[in-house]
Amino acid sequence: MKITCDYCSNTYEDTLPKCPYCNAPNPTQKTDKNPRTIEELQAWYTARHLPAPEKTRFFIGVDYKGAKAFGIYKNENGEFIVYKNKADGSRAVRYQGKDETYAVNEIFQKLKDEIVHQKNNSRKSGKSSGGKRSGRGNDGSSVYMWITLIAIAAFLITLCGKWITGRHNGYYSNHGNTYYHYGTHWYTYDDYGAGSWTEIYDDPVTEEIEGDYDGYYLSRDWDSSIQASDWDDSPYYDEMHYDSDSSDSDWGDYDWDSSDSWDSWDSGSDWDSDW
Repeated sequence: MKITCDYCSNTYEDTLPKCPYCNAPNPTQKTDKNPRTIEELQAWYTARHLPAPEKTRFFIGVDYKGAKAFGIYKNENGEFIVYKNKADGSRAVRYQGKDETYAVNEIFQKLKDEIVHQKNNSRKSGKSSGGKRSGRGNDGSSVYMWITLIAIAAFLITLCGKWITGRHNGYYSNHGNTYYHYGTHWYTYDDYGAGSWTEIYDDPVTEEIEGDYDGYYLSRDWDSSIQASDWDDSPYYDEMHYDSDSSDSDWGDYDWDSSDSWDSWDSGSDWDSDW
């Protein structure tokens, strides 16, 4: 059965977890993957050992009045407010309405983007070169030779694997929307409200593209004719590249642990923009 999206008015199958056109959650379905209530978002935040709201500038369940802040709360009329307080203290309301799931998802996606950005900054600032060891004797030289050969073989295997998974990387257009494919991941450009890239899963539109890559292909690289911002400027670019190139197995998650510097958290957000 098809349902009509409350936010973009397009119709889609009710079996989909969210609208394929604007990514608004499907109100007829429940998913345990993402928080759906303010309480669940607070628990998600706490479980990942994130710094205090005064450090991250994300205030969950709080109508924070100070400058430079993102937040969500429920007002006296039962409406959920998602907001951003700019540098001058003025407020831009991202969402105001009765749909808690949609409101929570808006601030949740922004919070995840910010965590990726901050882990990226922390990683770059924390890089240091380790000490080098020199081998001694013929036995040591032989060991290093085998290590070198194994490393070269592993590199070639990895390079081949990346070519296979990345041969369809690039921009695609389908049903009037722009998509970006990276490895095994799909992203769609949300020009309805967010004006940003969002990762999507098990989407029939992308499955249609995968059936005929050439038919929907736009370009490998971004240019001004593509109806979307440059995917390389999105937080996902840093997340995906550091996740695949780093030896840190947990780089792609959203936990904040002892290896991340709380003191380095400085959102760097454009506090003069609406979002």
